Amino acid sequence: MDSLNTGNGTTTPTEKASEMNPYTSGVPGDIEEPIVAHLVELRNRLAIVLLWLFLGIFLAFPFSAKGVLFVWKVFISTDIYMAAYSPLEWIFARLKLSLVFALAISIPQFFYQLYRFAGKGLYPHERRFFLKVIPASFLLFVFGTAVGYFIILPVMFKYILYYSGDMATAQLSVQNTFSAITTILAGFGIVFQLPLLVVFAVKMGLIEYQTLKKQRMLVYSMIMAVSLFLSPDPTFIAQILVALLLGVLFEFSLLIIRLF
Repeated sequence: MDSLNTGNGTTTPTEKASEMNPYTSGVPGDIEEPIVAHLVELRNRLAIVLLWLFLGIFLAFPFSAKGVLFVWKVFISTDIYMAAYSPLEWIFARLKLSLVFALAISIPQFFYQLYRFAGKGLYPHERRFFLKVIPASFLLFVFGTAVGYFIILPVMFKYILYYSGDMATAQLSVQNTFSAITTILAGFGIVFQLPLLVVFAVKMGLIEYQTLKKQRMLVYSMIMAVSLFLSPDPTFIAQILVALLLGVLFEFSLLIIRLF
């Protein structure tokens, strides 16, 4: 009488607990709650992520002026003066550069809060996977911004801009210039989360590995669309580099799934 019989024999203690208590799942310690409670918890955890984002901007903003001048010196030229066409343009440029630092610390926090939100419903091996994702997310963001900084931005500024110098005098808006710079830096940091997102989706059963392999053409079409958005380059050199990097990241994601 102590064990519950199934077609294959007796059930495990976890299965017996789930049978006796309809409000628990198969994961030890997990208790089902109303959907409203889950939505409230999700809202609170996303609020924590936003708090980290604003905290990162607040911490980086005092140093952003030197950062703007440094980036301008490296990628543009001290011979080309910054042009501000509105009173707040300089402030917005500094805020956008500060946003890159804020994303670097808030994206790992996003994965951590996601882990805390779903942790009760995860098995031990899934929890260990989540804990490995958090530092990997930060490293991938840094690596992505480094690729944008050392590869894509030089292509955009040191070559494309200088080729137009014989025909027109460059007068660059500081806000528009740093909108392009921060879009590339932050965009590459976010896009380099692709391996983690793909592995996460497969590990959590959201999508099948074979489905990803069969839908390669659809994925590459999306990659081309993202590369056009991330790299505002009329010569399409930067877009081609971005597309190649994203393709490599996607194939790397499939390799990780196959190996692990």
